[in-house]
Amino acid sequence: MTHRTAGSHAAIDHVELYVGDAAARSGEFVQRYGFHVAGRRHAADHESVVLRRGHITLVVTQGTADDHPASAYVLQHGDGVATIALRVPDAAAATADALAAGAERLREGIAGFGDVAHVFVDGPAGPAGPADSDEPAPPGLTDIDHVAVCLESGTLADTVAHYERAFGWQQIFEENIHVGAQAMQSKVVQSRSGEVTITLLQPLPGAQPGQIDDFLKNHGGSGVQHLAFSVPDILRAVDELGERGVRFLSTPGPYYQELAGRLDHPAHPVSALRSRGILADQDHDGQLFQIFTRSEHPRGTLFMELIERQGATTFGSNNIRKLYEAVERATRDA
Repeated sequence: MTHRTAGSHAAIDHVELYVGDAAARSGEFVQRYGFHVAGRRHAADHESVVLRRGHITLVVTQGTADDHPASAYVLQHGDGVATIALRVPDAAAATADALAAGAERLREGIAGFGDVAHVFVDGPAGPAGPADSDEPAPPGLTDIDHVAVCLESGTLADTVAHYERAFGWQQIFEENIHVGAQAMQSKVVQSRSGEVTITLLQPLPGAQPGQIDDFLKNHGGSGVQHLAFSVPDILRAVDELGERGVRFLSTPGPYYQELAGRLDHPAHPVSALRSRGILADQDHDGQLFQIFTRSEHPRGTLFMELIERQGATTFGSNNIRKLYEAVERATRDA
């Protein structure tokens, strides 16, 4: 049963990554994705760099002592998302509600999935204030559209129930994806505000091991597979980030031969989508356009997505198979 809690109307305040080299990792986000450094913190056991672009805030933290949580995290997983901080009207109440509903404490926050924690912080729902004043016009990244997570087989239902019970969120979507003998299950949970969306994926029991299994093995358990960044103009965003050195997954030509028949009056020319490898889909509310970066992670795990929504509220169901196949190709070619 879903319970209303003080955490039900959350928004993403920031995402914290634990990394082995904060200077190098933050430099990549600055150079390749156009973030700027908004702050730094040096402590006895760690150092952090705060990065911003649009309404997105990332915190990149390196443990400088063996007993800092980032040190153990990187040893097990490599660089990756460790904390998703949630902005709510009353952080203390949201934390108390989650614990009363059976959630466990993890580091300074509440356990989410795997060893990823959620920290509640006080503030209004929606974007945290105006976007950066020096943000270039259309191509810039604006928000975090969703977070995609790979889960250990058999934990999907319990994870959804955890978010419903402890956070007061709701499941808004589910489907099974089959690619040959491989398959995965997907369920999406979302805060009541609609500001936080987490896509949860697990291998389909009985199917041949595939991409999700590879992530779980290489990452060392459940974790964030990718962060999806909203953009207002995906053509310009891909061009800008490509010039900055971001590499994207490729899409086979036959995909675009079918696309014109699937989309009613595409908002972007199919030829422009094809030349950049951008995927497109539509639902009853509108269209969406998305593209996925090649993972630069040494273990081939964490990567990013760019997504432009022109009314669409779903997640490109017709494209999930294409993403799966593209990641498989990239893995074989690595």
